[in-house]
Amino acid sequence: MNSITDTEHHLQIKAVKLITCVLNGKNIDGEGDLLHALYEEKKITRANSIKCRGYASLFDAKTVGDGLPEPRFARIIEVIVPETEADDVFDFIYEKAELGKPGAGVVYMASLLGASSYSLPRDVPQEV
Repeated sequence: MNSITDTEHHLQIKAVKLITCVLNGKNIDGEGDLLHALYEEKKITRANSIKCRGYASLFDAKTVGDGLPEPRFARIIEVIVPETEADDVFDFIYEKAELGKPGAGVVYMASLLGASSYSLPRDVPQEV
């Protein structure tokens, strides 16, 4: 048996999209609410959240001399969704994260070659 052509033992790969949301400044406090809403309302189980520092190009850059502006805290949230649901989840993230407000952040979407399905065991208690 050839393991490359043996599809019985391979995970099914589906067409998916990667949605990335960068939350800036005060908006990062709502990160847990956004992840919880994605899980509860959209059944998203493939998500990643990273807290980081960065320089926002559109904020006031008041510096002395040749220095850089002060970095601001940000949160990057990435979710993988089926291609058929991507536009709906994109709009959901935009609304829930209130990204229409100036300086709130940005969201963008890109195609992925594929991703395997992931499901949580039913008998594991929900962490809050």
